[in-house]
Amino acid sequence: GTAEVPARHRWPAPRIVSVEVGDAPEAWRRAGFLVDAEGNCNIGGVGFRLLGGATRGVLSCTVEAELSPPAAAGDVEVNGFTYRVQAPGTAPPAAAPSEPHPCRVTGILKLEICPLEAWDTLTKLVHRVLPPPYTAFANKNPDGQPQHVALWRMQGMEVFEMADNMGARRKDEMKMFFFVVSDLDAAIAAVGKENCSGVFEQSPGRRAIILSQRKLGISVRTFLVEPPPPKAAKL
Repeated sequence: GTAEVPARHRWPAPRIVSVEVGDAPEAWRRAGFLVDAEGNCNIGGVGFRLLGGATRGVLSCTVEAELSPPAAAGDVEVNGFTYRVQAPGTAPPAAAPSEPHPCRVTGILKLEICPLEAWDTLTKLVHRVLPPPYTAFANKNPDGQPQHVALWRMQGMEVFEMADNMGARRKDEMKMFFFVVSDLDAAIAAVGKENCSGVFEQSPGRRAIILSQRKLGISVRTFLVEPPPPKAAKL
């Protein structure tokens, strides 16, 4: 008889619960984000905790993920970046902001990890922090540029990405936030044109701007991106 093919395990999509950032809450308010009195900002179900202090950039992030074999919950350091790992369902449900963000942000396109060495980071991430990525590109990214890229499906965002050649020098860093806005022109007006880059095409049919880190006092390169264009109906 024909041997049975073992069922392929389907990893449930992980969830980024929170991201701890060394920015002052006032900087994010200047950029048009709704931040509460305790320095919490909710975007797309992810809690961004703005801690202030001397250390800038992303300090750590908390992840819910099913791992195999089950890893002990707790801090996992990967090349200098700290992930706090929890079992699925152990963090509170994602909370919605109490009112809309002035900058019109409604969700997350992606958060991007920039590794010191791509394949070393990838092998350490898989099964210690995240399940295997759904796709990876060796030496050439989807645009054809020489770059290693790995992509994960993630709850609450379009994709979670690891991409090298993005300027990491001493350790792994979460160097870029890509946030989705409902109306890019209204977002520019809310933040101030002088605090934004010029408008450019982030992907076909999808315009974006970059917030000025220097003028606003934010420490992570932050993109505001239009929603994806509607898909054409199939004939």
